Amino acid sequence: MNHRCTALLLSWLGSLCACNGGGGDSMPQNADGSIRLVHVADARWQQETAATEMAAALDRHAEIALVFAHNDDMAFGAALACKQKQRTSIRIVGIGGTAQAQKRVAEGVIDATFLQPTGAAAAIDMALLACSGIPPPRRLVLGPLMFTKATLAAGGTVVPSPGDIVVGGLRHQHASVLTTTPVTDVVFRIAMAHRTGGEPRRARIGEDLKTAAKRYPQIQFEYHAAEGTPEQQVDLVRDFIAQNYNAILVAPEDPVALRPVCKEAIAKEIKVIVLDRELGSEDYTCFVGCDDTATGRAVGSAIGKLLPKGGAIVELQGAMTTSAAQQLHQGFVEALGLRKKS
Repeated sequence: MNHRCTALLLSWLGSLCACNGGGGDSMPQNADGSIRLVHVADARWQQETAATEMAAALDRHAEIALVFAHNDDMAFGAALACKQKQRTSIRIVGIGGTAQAQKRVAEGVIDATFLQPTGAAAAIDMALLACSGIPPPRRLVLGPLMFTKATLAAGGTVVPSPGDIVVGGLRHQHASVLTTTPVTDVVFRIAMAHRTGGEPRRARIGEDLKTAAKRYPQIQFEYHAAEGTPEQQVDLVRDFIAQNYNAILVAPEDPVALRPVCKEAIAKEIKVIVLDRELGSEDYTCFVGCDDTATGRAVGSAIGKLLPKGGAIVELQGAMTTSAAQQLHQGFVEALGLRKKS
């Protein structure tokens, strides 16, 4: 575990002890005490576990105003427990933004869900800029989409991060490059070496990339996805290097395995655009993706607006040995200014 993950885990353990080991001022709360975290549970991403933990929280706390669940399955589990205990006024927020979760928002089962974008359109744009001799930023962190009843029809609302602002500025500044009606016949060969493994999010990344690339006649886009081992993804990258593509996109399945071959691509002046999961080395041109800490901050900011008069919050976390769960928690407490009072 790296130093950042260790620090986040220690921070979470402190919050957990505060929430479950005492009361009053020992619980994390914001500066004026109007928003406080009264119960934290590791529900391990599971609906049934979340329902059990939520039932226990309801038995212990009469004042719960909102539940923040680290995924939509846990949010639904919390909703089932609230219904069973006849505590249906409690607001529930989840992360995932799946079609099923959006349906539950429409039905009023949960109040909001957040979808982390694939970053595919921005990745294609950064690849086109890089191939055109315009260096893109090294790292672009994009904000999530928030779905509530009021925003479902519009396809959600973006909770912007600095990365979204940078992408918007680049698209405006370099509109003559990022154009669907180029004035020259120059074509750049760009490839995606993917590994889906049957995962819905990875499949969505692939489809979004194809759609984004299709907009540009100046891009010849090649897409291949390995369905087996991470080594097959490495082989795809190596094949694209041999064919001297202008840019190669990867959404790493195993970042450690990909680093050497990405280094080979960079050495041959092939642009490497990394999506979704960071490579963990310097052998790339641009990273485009989400940051779980930033997503946690976006959720915390939205929760602050859902509770204008404050209230008690339950947090149903994923497995806290994972960096995703640690970072979601960290961003959430930062946005709400939750601190254990001394």
